[in-house]
Amino acid sequence: MTHTTLRSVLLAAGLAALSLTGAAAARAAVGAEEWARLRGAPGYRLDVDLQLDRLDPQDLYGNWATGTATLYVKTLPRLTPFVQVSVLEREDVDAGFSVGTYADWTGRLYSSTSFTAGGRSHYLQKNRWDHSFYLNTGPVTLVAGAGWLQDHDGHEDWSLAFGPRLWRGHLILEYLATRTESDPGDHVGWKHRVSGGWGEEGRSWLFANLTIGQERYAATWVTPIQDVDHDFYEITASLQRWVRPRLGYKLQAGWLDLGEGLDGYEKIGVGVGGFIEF
Repeated sequence: MTHTTLRSVLLAAGLAALSLTGAAAARAAVGAEEWARLRGAPGYRLDVDLQLDRLDPQDLYGNWATGTATLYVKTLPRLTPFVQVSVLEREDVDAGFSVGTYADWTGRLYSSTSFTAGGRSHYLQKNRWDHSFYLNTGPVTLVAGAGWLQDHDGHEDWSLAFGPRLWRGHLILEYLATRTESDPGDHVGWKHRVSGGWGEEGRSWLFANLTIGQERYAATWVTPIQDVDHDFYEITASLQRWVRPRLGYKLQAGWLDLGEGLDGYEKIGVGVGGFIEF
């Protein structure tokens, strides 16, 4: 049995195990939700997610799997810190770790910031920092953000993002433009994301996103260094639904086309997850 075939068998076995244990997990989750309810007002939220991806060409990339656990702390005034641990299976198994916080500065201004460190996998950043400000001007919220990432091979990206978000009743619409400058080589790429959501906190949220952009950077992990210039397209959809006041599940699906050539691939992914407040 080849390595690729083994990975496919393991992926199928994982999906089968997930479906077979769904009922038992749901029963256990209801018991956990009852325990959380008896504790009083929730001070924490725990999210657990599993993402499975199939990539083409298969002989180069195979299948990917990512498991993530995120804990949010809701006991501090004006701050919601979080910590996240991810385990990723690519060509091998590696892990990433993130810390961050959401902050309410005034009744109209809030922000989010996070820092991520990853293992030595080619698919993980060595360090990453992201920060965004949100200014509520009424039905429209203005978004402005900045980010930096560093790979293990010395490649760095700096990004700036901006756009409006409209929130009216159950409807959320957002446009976000991001400019990324990559070093070495001073490559510049843009991406544009249009997002739409419908729902209500405590009941359900359904979101769909369309992203069109450019991947432009120098691939420093190959010798000699080669320039990468891809136009890419991505479509994602996600559902978050509460089944009890403090318990719910998440579903997501997506498609990404990064073109052909170096670092180019097509990816189809599905994800499942759950959350509990306690």
